[in-house]
Amino acid sequence: MNRNIKIVLAVSVLFGASTGIYEFVLPYYLDEQGLSYQEMGTVFAVAAAGMLLLRVLMGRLADLWGRKPFYGLSLGGSAVAMWLTPMSSTVAGLSVLKTLREAMFLTREVLHPVVLYEEHRGRFMDFMGKTRGMEFLFQAGGTLIAGATFAALGTGGNLKLGAVMLAVACTAFLIVFRERQREEHESRRPTRVRDLFSWDMHYNLKVITVSFFIFNIGMWCSHSFIMPLFFSKKFAVSPEAVSWVMVLHRVTIALPLLLAGTLKIRNLKGAYIWALTAEGAVLSASALVPSFYGASAVWLLHDLIGAGIWIPVQNLIIQDYTRPERRALEVSKLMAYAGIGTIVGPWLAGVLSEHVNVSAPFFASGLLMILAAMALLPLRLDQSRMEAPAEAAQRAE
Repeated sequence: MNRNIKIVLAVSVLFGASTGIYEFVLPYYLDEQGLSYQEMGTVFAVAAAGMLLLRVLMGRLADLWGRKPFYGLSLGGSAVAMWLTPMSSTVAGLSVLKTLREAMFLTREVLHPVVLYEEHRGRFMDFMGKTRGMEFLFQAGGTLIAGATFAALGTGGNLKLGAVMLAVACTAFLIVFRERQREEHESRRPTRVRDLFSWDMHYNLKVITVSFFIFNIGMWCSHSFIMPLFFSKKFAVSPEAVSWVMVLHRVTIALPLLLAGTLKIRNLKGAYIWALTAEGAVLSASALVPSFYGASAVWLLHDLIGAGIWIPVQNLIIQDYTRPERRALEVSKLMAYAGIGTIVGPWLAGVLSEHVNVSAPFFASGLLMILAAMALLPLRLDQSRMEAPAEAAQRAE
């Protein structure tokens, strides 16, 4: 593990802790401000829509000017958004700050696998699993901190604590990370606006885009503002009790990701489809369980048998089918198009919660994830291409 991978790992730890605080505390902060379910859904939906253009632009600029400045910007911008959030109480103001935070968060989501892939393609799944695994593990830690300090710091104090963590991560990254010189090829060619939003990408990336769009509707239908409120409102338990569920939620995805480098997956397409299907089935089932402990136990299985497996597989496929000179742009376009689903998901959660019940978003979420898995059936993977990273890793050992 070289210097760059180590600092990315350290940043993942701090980023994860701050994210754990933010995602747990924000819904309660919105609730404190008296926002309805539909208004909360509006805040999340506006943020998802507002960051789409910026995400594509950031990807193209990262191809032109390098990964480091924009990875660093993503950390610093997230810190600013978190620090300012407790100073706003209106739907408009919160929507703007949520948009800034999501744009920065998703800029990092684009660049994180790109940086790891370009540092060491042969050990990509191993490094991706370790960094994302530690990130999720420390998201659990951040949630635990927020739950333990909820009474003392309140929602505002916790949001500012998370902002400080991100500021430290940003500073450390900019000091330590050394940009790797890349072959430029076509990356310096002038970019037309239509090139930024064209559908010009490999067939397999198009298939994943469609699937990921459906997945994002389902994901954000259950993993937005409604996630902690489902447990609080349905079972009348305290935020402190819910924080333990959120802690375990992150642990259950961290564990399989940390072991991703040891997985000997030959059929990447099959693993991707079955893991996504299993995740959806578990999510829908959790909405039907009548007790807090039972629903929590079933719900906590979804990442352990689902996302913890398909996340590194999906990222490997994406990186292998992007063009080196336009890798960040193509990844950002894929995530931007698929990210349109993140606009629909929170809105759908608000409507279902308001007009059906708080269980409905979880049930619908699972069905949509199963549909996303079925959308992957047309994938056509080159098996020899998929085996190359594993062989390269073995030669490096």
